[in-house]
This record gives sequence, C-alpha cells and structure tokens, in this order.
Amino acid sequence: MRGYQKITPMHQPESKKTVPKKRKEGHYQEIRFNSGISATIMDYNLSNSITSKVETSKPSLGFGFCLSGKTRTRINCFKDEFIIQGGQSAIYYFPNIKVDAETSSEERVKRVAINMPPEIFQGIIAEDFDIIPKAVQRLVKKKPVPFRRVEKLTPWMRNLLMQVLNCPYRGLVRHFFIEAKIMELIACKLDLMAKNQGSPQSVLKLKKDDIERLYFAREILSTNSEQPLELLELSSRVGISRTKLLKGFVSLFGKTPTSYLRDIRIEKARTLIDQGQMSLTDIAHFVGYSSSSHFTKVFRNYFGVTPSQYASAPAL
Repeated sequence: MRGYQKITPMHQPESKKTVPKKRKEGHYQEIRFNSGISATIMDYNLSNSITSKVETSKPSLGFGFCLSGKTRTRINCFKDEFIIQGGQSAIYYFPNIKVDAETSSEERVKRVAINMPPEIFQGIIAEDFDIIPKAVQRLVKKKPVPFRRVEKLTPWMRNLLMQVLNCPYRGLVRHFFIEAKIMELIACKLDLMAKNQGSPQSVLKLKKDDIERLYFAREILSTNSEQPLELLELSSRVGISRTKLLKGFVSLFGKTPTSYLRDIRIEKARTLIDQGQMSLTDIAHFVGYSSSSHFTKVFRNYFGVTPSQYASAPAL
C-alpha cells in the first residue's frame, strides 16, 4: 500500500513507525510541528486484537478524532474505562498518563490524535477566552482537573480527517497541508462545543440482542456491498425496526448504514486503484456505482482527491 516519506522541515522531527506485517497492515505516524503541536495519524488493520501500555508524568492536552476502529481504554485518572470508537470527536486533559488499552481487530483503525503542551493551548485561546466554551475554560486554569468530553464527528470533521489520512502530497507541501488541516479540526471541535454548551450528546443504550443484530446487519452490508439490500429489507432480515437500525448503527459504529456502505465501496475502490489492474470506469462499476461521475464525486468527498488524481500520485 502507499506509504509516507520521512521529512524534517525546518529541523523539526517527524517520525514514522512501520507497522509490523504479522500484527498490522497500514501505518502509524507522528508529525511534530514548529508550533509545539504534534499529530499522530493512524490508518491500519489488525490481524488480531492488541494491548498496549503508555506511561508518562507529563500533562497531556489534546483532541481525538476517530473515523473507525474500537479501542477499550483505561486511564489512571478516571474511575471507569471508556471506549474510543468510530464517529467520535474528543477533547481531553490528563495531568499524567498511565494507560492500558486494547484495540479490536474487527474494523480498520482510522484516527487522528492532536496533542500539545497546555501552555500552547492557553496561548491559542488567550485572546478569545471570554467567548470559548465554559468546558474549555477549565483547561486553562492553574491546576486543571482531568477532563474528557466526547461528541459526534460532524460531516466537516469527517471531510478534514479523510484529507489528512489520504493526503496526496509529499515532502514540505504535505507537512504544511496536514498542519493546516489539523488547525481546522481543532477549530471545528471548539465550534461544536460552543454550539453544545450543555451536556455532551447522549449515546443510545442498546440491549445485547440489539447489538448482535446490528453486527449482523453490518456483516450483510460488508458482504453485499455491490448489490446492497434496501434499509427496510435489511431491518427485516436482521429482525430489528428500521428506526432502531438507523439509530443503533450510528450509536454503535459511528455512522449510518448508508455511510458505512459508502466507506466499504470507496475503500475497495482505493485498493483496486493501488493494484493498477483495472480502469477507473471498471472499478466504479465493480464496487457498485453505475455512474462514473457519481463515483468520482463520492471518491473526492471521501479522500479529498479524484480517483484519477489519486491514481497518478507517486507511490512513496
């Protein structure tokens, strides 16, 4: 698959970790910017679930955006564990970190994490302190308490994430492009919190039987992506109402069945483009699009570039 070139613009270190093929397929990359902000870009599949441990005495303030994947996480400063999963955007502050995490192999991990020293964040919001969300104001106190707030990804956040995860540029241009998108993501999250000054969006509570039926629905969509069932037919097939199918799918997987189907098709299309054995028109039809122009539009909205631009980009 396409990789990334190691670059060090303006003497700032950028590190890339090659993902072991036995356990993972994809990439995990950290980029450090001159501003002191860092971004970790994750896009990989797991052959089986993995556990990881991280420990540091330094405070961590940041933003997390997850398109897909599922990680069960326990942090020392919180009583209960929490789950990072597709469809979430988060802002957090941890005075120190001792993390135990288990990442599932059921779905491809696609996440972007943005971290910075608290003093940098304080500088960013200093001039607008009076108008920023109250939940954020607590993060710039002399002794902020552990904090994590989760909301849903907005469509614009999704678009920005896909541009970061599938940036077609290289070298210094790529570095600047990603830094700009990272700042846009931060702005989107703060804007969302300003609009939701009350409590975070509630998560639909699902029974065990409902969860099993929703996983079955996802499996059906995955195996029949070229000729999918209509929503009413799908809900009848798995034995759940159409309303619960829609709401439950979003709550459990962070996206609607239609969005999930689109993701399956477009990811399959990217794989076929990488293989270079089919024309773009044939790929569009193969993954389920009868119109090449519609396929191009969906692909561009998802990856930030057209299929032809992606196909012509150099494989680094």
